[in-house]
Amino acid sequence: MEHVDPMSGTRLERGAPAAVATRATSSLLIERAADFLKAGPASSQQLVSSVCQLSALPADIAEHLALTLLREHPRFSRTGDGGWQVGEAAPRVWGTSYADEPLLSELSFAVVDVETTGGRSENGDRITEIAVATVRGGKIIDVYETLVNPERPIPPFISQLTHISWPMVRDKAPFRGIAEDVLRALEGSIFVAHNANFDWRFVNSEVRRATGRELTGRRLCTVRMARRFLPQLRSRSLDWVAGHYNVEIPEGRRHRAGGDAIATALCLIAMLRDARAHGCDKWSQLETYIANTPRLGRRRGRRRLSGMPRPVDKDTTA
Repeated sequence: MEHVDPMSGTRLERGAPAAVATRATSSLLIERAADFLKAGPASSQQLVSSVCQLSALPADIAEHLALTLLREHPRFSRTGDGGWQVGEAAPRVWGTSYADEPLLSELSFAVVDVETTGGRSENGDRITEIAVATVRGGKIIDVYETLVNPERPIPPFISQLTHISWPMVRDKAPFRGIAEDVLRALEGSIFVAHNANFDWRFVNSEVRRATGRELTGRRLCTVRMARRFLPQLRSRSLDWVAGHYNVEIPEGRRHRAGGDAIATALCLIAMLRDARAHGCDKWSQLETYIANTPRLGRRRGRRRLSGMPRPVDKDTTA
């Protein structure tokens, strides 16, 4: 059964939540292969001859080239006769009932927080600090935390907010120097963050830049969880959610990756307890419950914001 993942908006098979992993990024040759195979399945020789504009290619060389090009991309799968087609192979699922799934308490969650030079990874903003708090069995079992040299200036208003200055990161490793450590911290876990899309975009951009690969796997957003489980709160910011669960963020640790990741992880643990109280013991049950969050009506009397660009003077990500 296929459905839309409420955590990330992508279409997914119901079943095992895919842990964080990496895969090769797309390229012009990949796009050519996808366009060619839209007409139907093709052999490795036909595919490589078209995509690479090569003729009279031996079958074994064509097979090697096709495997090198396509085997890590889930958009392609093999046919029964050894050809290629567009479309993912059937994903591994536990079964057709919730009873076949492991409990949420048996899953591993990588709770991520990043501090950055700004809010737009696509415009060159970079990570200055990253933390990953691993949650398993209702406990934080490990915390990875490090400052990162962003290889670009840190705006003064960002330093004022995060208390991370250029002298603090100048002698730290750039992301490419810690990429493998970050991926090890994420591996085998579900990616979690407070406003998950923001942190995912930044980490994914840095991983692409450092390794030429990209992240894949499911995400869980604690902001979206808070909208479902804490509708009475005036705000779903980390301060409000943490306050509700009596999670204290030590002075000087707010808007720092480690402090925010640990606070988010403790809020996640509390919301997973709330989820069980609402009958959500499995991942698919949690997905369905969050997807059914009631939509709030638009508030009246709010002034329409100007379309003109404005400087960023406060943190809007948590």
